Amino acid sequence: MVHYALSEKFRNEFHFMCLDTLIPHAKPGDIVVPPFTGEEFQAEAFHWLSMFAHWALQQGLSADHTVLFASTHVKHILTSYQVTSWSDFIHDFFRHYEIEGDVKFAQWYWKKASHVHITWFSYRELRACTNSFSELKLVGNGKVGLVYQGFLADDQKVAVKKYKEVTGHHLGDVLYEVFLHRSLPKSSHLVKLIGFSSFEHDPLLVYEYIAGGNLDQHLHGTIAGEKLTWDERLNIAIDVASAITELHYNCKFPIYHRDVKSTNILLDHHKRAKLSDFGIAAAVSHEKQRTSCHTKVKGSYGYTDPAYESSGTLSDTSDVYSFGVVLLELITGLRAGEFTRSKTFLPDLVNEMTNLELLEDIVDKAIWRPCSEDPNNHCLDCLKAFVQDVVELALKCCNSEPKSRPNIGEVTQKLKEIHLEQKMCDTNISDSMERENPGRERVIRRGRH
Repeated sequence: MVHYALSEKFRNEFHFMCLDTLIPHAKPGDIVVPPFTGEEFQAEAFHWLSMFAHWALQQGLSADHTVLFASTHVKHILTSYQVTSWSDFIHDFFRHYEIEGDVKFAQWYWKKASHVHITWFSYRELRACTNSFSELKLVGNGKVGLVYQGFLADDQKVAVKKYKEVTGHHLGDVLYEVFLHRSLPKSSHLVKLIGFSSFEHDPLLVYEYIAGGNLDQHLHGTIAGEKLTWDERLNIAIDVASAITELHYNCKFPIYHRDVKSTNILLDHHKRAKLSDFGIAAAVSHEKQRTSCHTKVKGSYGYTDPAYESSGTLSDTSDVYSFGVVLLELITGLRAGEFTRSKTFLPDLVNEMTNLELLEDIVDKAIWRPCSEDPNNHCLDCLKAFVQDVVELALKCCNSEPKSRPNIGEVTQKLKEIHLEQKMCDTNISDSMERENPGRERVIRRGRH
């Protein structure tokens, strides 16, 4: 099969930011796109790129979206139809673009990408399944979009994301998120994108429905029921760490989530976690996975890596920092950022309380509840040790120096080791209590192991 690549001259015309690995350098034997075989082809190529860039800027697409859209379109057209003439490609592009307009062209573009396994829905279909986006169907309200629950024609329950403000750049956001989801590894720890729709600049994204709400709601009491147990919290931490690990070590190209936070962690009926919302995720090259790349700073208050905020230098440890904040939320039940506290940001507060040997004062009281029936406090002593281990790990993740933080694979492994050690400790305590109290039913059962 003929392989196509972008010429270095083409690449250098744009700022590729963190998307350089998606557009590989030319190798011997590749046909370079655009094929600068003569002044006529070169003039046509740059004329088309200039017109496309002008349109993209009018739509509000960022530089990385523009390059992604243009170059992947080139790739799909040339590899799918074996178009060897740059003039034919330009004619094909503008024939669809000028007749159909940008939204129709987006539909045509994604349908022509033969390997896409994400469903294109009509706007009418999604409006009907959410009862015209009824408030009664509203299940989420984020910074940029509203999330509604609905049922598709096959009775599949879904979550439909609708943007609050409909502007041109959302088309680029949708295409970019769809592109990333197409490239994600299959995982039980990542929320699956089922499909999307774009109609009159009102794009919609359709996800699998996760029924248990988000972690923020569970930690801060907006969902009725008992607060999360320690075992549930530890399982959630392992699930989220596993999800980030799968993103960072994705075989196609590493992906940095950039918005790991409690509201983006969804829980099912069994309190198992899935990581959601890839709207600001960044794809990076394998070479830069443990180094860095420069990009516009994105993230959420209280969770964003301070080193990334100050320098714009993104690395895999930026997600590690955010995950460390989530770990501290799981332990304390406190919010990531709160102006009314002595220390606004949670890592600073936990550091302060740890140094004052007052950490137990801010640990969520619900964590200790399962040990209330242990008369000898063996369970409590054991649990305090494991909580301390997780706090130490979280503070390492939140180290002010990115190079001093562990990578997410190491974090995941450490959490699994703590979980295993706790299971062994629980078993020993239960056996000890049975020996001390023959015939007594075991009372120390804290986990779903």
